[in-house]
Amino acid sequence: MCGFSGIISDKLISSESILKSVSAIKHRGPDDTLLFAEDTKLYSCELTTPAFQLKLPSIKLKSTSNLFFGFNRLSIVDLSENGMQPFFDEKRKIVFMLNGEVYNYAELRQTFLADEPFQSETDSEVAFRLYLKLGDEFVHHLRGMFSIVLYDFKTKRLKAWRDRLGMKPFYYAFVDGTFVFSSEMKGIFATGLIQQEYNYQGLAYSMYLSTCPSPLTIYKQINSLQAGHFLAYSTDSLQIVTSPYWRLKYSPNEKKIDFEEFNRDMEEICKLHQIGDVEKALMLSGGMDSGTLAYYFSKFDSHMRCLNIFAKNHSIDEREFALENANNAHLNVSFIEIPNNPSESEKAHYLSSEEEPNSSPEAALFLCEKAKKMNIKVLYNALGPDEIFGGYPYFSTIQRIERFQFIKAIIPAFLLPKRYRRKFSELKNFGTDCFPLFSRQLFSWDEIEKFLTERNQEIPSHPIDYIKNQIAEIYPEFKHIPLLKRVSYLEIFYYISSHHTFRSDQPSMRHSIEMRFPFLDHFFVEKYFNQKDTFCELNKNLKPQFRNFVTNILPEKIFKMRKKGFSMPTDLWISSSKDGINKYNHPEKIWYMKMLNYQKK
Repeated sequence: MCGFSGIISDKLISSESILKSVSAIKHRGPDDTLLFAEDTKLYSCELTTPAFQLKLPSIKLKSTSNLFFGFNRLSIVDLSENGMQPFFDEKRKIVFMLNGEVYNYAELRQTFLADEPFQSETDSEVAFRLYLKLGDEFVHHLRGMFSIVLYDFKTKRLKAWRDRLGMKPFYYAFVDGTFVFSSEMKGIFATGLIQQEYNYQGLAYSMYLSTCPSPLTIYKQINSLQAGHFLAYSTDSLQIVTSPYWRLKYSPNEKKIDFEEFNRDMEEICKLHQIGDVEKALMLSGGMDSGTLAYYFSKFDSHMRCLNIFAKNHSIDEREFALENANNAHLNVSFIEIPNNPSESEKAHYLSSEEEPNSSPEAALFLCEKAKKMNIKVLYNALGPDEIFGGYPYFSTIQRIERFQFIKAIIPAFLLPKRYRRKFSELKNFGTDCFPLFSRQLFSWDEIEKFLTERNQEIPSHPIDYIKNQIAEIYPEFKHIPLLKRVSYLEIFYYISSHHTFRSDQPSMRHSIEMRFPFLDHFFVEKYFNQKDTFCELNKNLKPQFRNFVTNILPEKIFKMRKKGFSMPTDLWISSSKDGINKYNHPEKIWYMKMLNYQKK
């Protein structure tokens, strides 16, 4: 786990640019920092530990090169200095960096690399040596979360891969012959080579969806590599090409999965996710998903720590149910209270802590700040089952809408009560499968058009059209799969890969904590997405198949809890304001606009 940055240019670049970049994202890798230049040598800097400073020359201030890489390490697997990156081949013609975890690295090492010499026990080196052996095909064998970048001096090509579900980020920009990449956008801006200007298309989409869909960001010239995609950049042609190396596809499986098979799958993914030589903890709510992880993780680690957050005298309080989950798994849980009335400086910290505006204070930022003080370096997140198995109320709503499709065609919107007209019109325009996207909209498209017009900006295509066009290109068969599978696909494609993972990675890494998502193992996602009977009993309960799997391993009380999840009391954090923002009269809109104001500072 780490953060990296790099610059490749047809012009000489000052070492100050890479130094400022790795400094800006030092929180992603507080344990050590190394730099690499076009002369294929490693360099130390002021962020480097004394041990490496003694071994390596210090990079000269204002020295120049056409290529610089920088790596900040957060030590998780093999804590020794042997695991420090970048890695090189024997002829030093290929330089390689990986941010993330390859959970099946031990199996890959035994299967493909048993006779290979290794300098470390890290998963990152296994991935590198697998690339040297298999070439670009290596990525298909990796099971984990990662962004990977390498440069081949022989072919003069940079290559990058982002994991299938977008759990680890990769940002890049290309301006006037200079290619810049980093694990965070601030790492790109810190180089001084890219100006921080709004991309109003990305900002408009963020205002509607709460997060900008990849590859767009809210800033001009900066792109996010899409989940499951490969990028190649040629320093000869100065051309950037991206393409998917993995696609989620629906291939219906008629075979029913029983509890024993589900049990084996859960034990496998939880065992895989145990790797690492550091303190770990589970984000434990009162729901089925984290309760299931607690049950299975306890089989491998009876001392696993569990953390729960709550707001006193507020609906955000699942302590009773979280304790039930913890007791069921025979694990201890720590309850952390969210302040209902934070100070202005505390609110300012949350308003300024994210790279794109959010619709609420980020719960992961609050929790990770506390977890860091407990010396925790890995947090487990139960994201995934709701999107795969139908855990949100709109899955059953969509099922009911499907039964009355003819009404949509014959009833004009103006005959409906005013509060339903907009959603009904969007239902007709975008289709029932997009119901979650326009139901969750933060600002209406009318509000966003007004916002853009006031700033003399062009009105872009609607964000739902943008996402549907992306899917049509990546997965043309999408329109032919069953309705609820299309809904699930959209949830995975956007809500997980562009929203949830983005809103988890940055806050956790800001506090040097690795966030893991066991349910987002791509084998697990593919297998259960393709189950034909996923939604067969949706008329009785949400998430029916998952519920049936865990009925006998979780307390009955858990199934009766109203869904809440990890969230923050945004309504209590919004105080009266004289800046005109409160005109929106909605806590989440107000918080978003306050954050947007902080982006300008």
